[in-house]
Amino acid sequence: MEEFCISAEQQAENQKRIKELLLSTNRPGIDKLVEWMETKTDFFTAPASTKYHLHCDGGLAQHSLHVYQRLSEKVSQGLIKLQEDTVIITALLHDLCKVNFYVKETKNVKEGTKINQYGKEVANWVEKEVWGIKDSFPVGHGEKSCWYIQNFIRLRPEEYAMIRLHMGPDKNSYPDPFSETAKLYPSVVAIYTSDIESAYILEENL
Repeated sequence: MEEFCISAEQQAENQKRIKELLLSTNRPGIDKLVEWMETKTDFFTAPASTKYHLHCDGGLAQHSLHVYQRLSEKVSQGLIKLQEDTVIITALLHDLCKVNFYVKETKNVKEGTKINQYGKEVANWVEKEVWGIKDSFPVGHGEKSCWYIQNFIRLRPEEYAMIRLHMGPDKNSYPDPFSETAKLYPSVVAIYTSDIESAYILEENL
């Protein structure tokens, strides 16, 4: 398993911060959503991915805060206009689809090479604990996040669009809903870039 990269203390701080931000929106039902996240899901301990960005305990919550920070910066810089509760809800919950999604499993993993008994260089296989996926509700990425959220609170049309399309353009769809919706809500682009900036730049070496 990847070495623990987020301390228990940092995980606790992240949980407290996310909880405070979500509750500060005062949306009807937000308290029930937070309670569900804390008691029925692994949101605060799950990784953000299996082997890419923040693939470690607590990675999902850390990534969500990174996206919140990036999106907040875009608002403060005047690049986009969004209400604070919209920034909080879309950034912190965009990847809610990943709760109860990752599982720890043991696999044979190739780690370099070794010299066998005949003096020949061969692959070195070792048994390691890794992250795998068990998707019990495979309805899509942003779609699943929106479904989970709206079991507890109502999303505004712009918020729904931001979360649903935060993964960016769909090259296999015509017309591409991302491009079409971005004309109505430029914030769709803002959360998409905040997400990839966090994953590919900020978290690249974490």
